[in-house]
Amino acid sequence: MKFMIKKMRNSIALFASICLCFSMWFPVPAFAAKNPSLPNYKVTPDVTYGQGEIVREGESVLRDLWMDVYEPLAKTKSLRPAIIFTFGGSFHRGSPRTTFDVGGVQDTSAGDYCQKFAMQGYVCFAIDYRLMPENPVPSGDGYTEDDIDMTKVGLTLPGVNKIRASMGLGPLDIDDPKDLKLMTDGVLSAAEDLRTAVRHIRKSARIYNIDPDSIVLGGFSAGAITSLNVAHGMHEPIAGLFMLSGSILGLDILKMVTPASASPPILMLQSQMDLEPSIVSTPMLMERYQEVGVPYEFAWVPASGHYYTSGATSLAGDGSRLSIEQRIVQFIEEVVGESPSYE
Repeated sequence: MKFMIKKMRNSIALFASICLCFSMWFPVPAFAAKNPSLPNYKVTPDVTYGQGEIVREGESVLRDLWMDVYEPLAKTKSLRPAIIFTFGGSFHRGSPRTTFDVGGVQDTSAGDYCQKFAMQGYVCFAIDYRLMPENPVPSGDGYTEDDIDMTKVGLTLPGVNKIRASMGLGPLDIDDPKDLKLMTDGVLSAAEDLRTAVRHIRKSARIYNIDPDSIVLGGFSAGAITSLNVAHGMHEPIAGLFMLSGSILGLDILKMVTPASASPPILMLQSQMDLEPSIVSTPMLMERYQEVGVPYEFAWVPASGHYYTSGATSLAGDGSRLSIEQRIVQFIEEVVGESPSYE
């Protein structure tokens, strides 16, 4: 009897091993695509998309800008839409792989968002960009001094200085021209880096099997500001953008968005107890978009502060109740068409 049991166990183990080997040699991405709990995507980390100038120990140097690329494995009948996600962190900290935990409340990292989007058929890029502690140097290409608006930087300063203190950095003072320049250069350099990423990805569309006319930008906090600056400030041609708790800072969006400007549709999300810059900026943006005819959607996240996960509930004026992730995907489908169909 013991021999029989042992023999059965060995047979089961052998069968499991054969199944495992079979799955390794014969992946089934089409099946995985219909079952989101399975890993139906691949990640290529540390892909260089450009370079950015910084000042290091008094010397001007170029540093590589990188991104993590999330690609669905399943084959499709058409080119895929692409999403470029930019992380937040007050232009001081963070990375595409960083999850913030503040007061016991976590957000969803840029990489985790990209994973979720890739599992639904989109190619997603989580980008790195230059941060203020690196002393970034913007090129100034594509905009003028008159296009810059840092009047609302005072609203962000308390939060920025709190983060700087946690990093062992001294406080910034907007009345100090040197500090104001550092903040301005940081915000503008981030936008230039995202624009570099957009152009690199568009040129590499065939490599990633994406539609260059179906690129959507999105981000959280500083990443949302950066996405707004590129799409509605620099007017880089994209299909749409979504902002999680963003605001106006860096470029004068209210002036640069006009009836004649190429301004793509936008989805704005804001929490009930969000930070002051977002609370102040969002109504101003909506009013301006109404004036010039830019399509926009707005939804809010009840009972949440500045940090919330992709699974948090969002509410909209049309009565819809969707998670953050669901609402973003719904918006993307509206601006680029339905999600890719599998062969």
